[in-house]
Amino acid sequence: MDSEKTCFVIMPISDQTDYEPGHFDLIYTDIIKVACKKAGYTPIRADEVKQTNLIHKDILQRILDAPMAICDLSSNNPNVMFELGIRQAFDKPTVLIKDNRTKSIFDLSPLRHTEYYSTHKYRDVLKSQDIVTNAILSTEKANEDEKNINS
Repeated sequence: MDSEKTCFVIMPISDQTDYEPGHFDLIYTDIIKVACKKAGYTPIRADEVKQTNLIHKDILQRILDAPMAICDLSSNNPNVMFELGIRQAFDKPTVLIKDNRTKSIFDLSPLRHTEYYSTHKYRDVLKSQDIVTNAILSTEKANEDEKNINS
């Protein structure tokens, strides 16, 4: 993997029930990508990798090797939960986010997460960008402490 500061984004990629088509692509483009760049990271999502190889291997490699990850828990997607579990098992820095309409899952409720606005209103998007940027920077700073336990 590249030596640049990458942030692997774990999130729903396909359309989800109860969300308008393309919702999560907009969240990725308008909030997460912008927040990553503001925090000094290059965001990468599994569907952006263009090389021809085994997709599961590539995803697992990025889950394990990325210096930072963002995990969007919105819609309680099982694939997202599985990938988060792998990241957590290796105690890697991970920013947990979810929209303000998704209910927390009981087993994840004790973990700190950052909530963003699920609307695509201009001012909500700007606020959400700042919220996620601050969460990335806070997670990065906490990871510098050897006693820290990641998400």
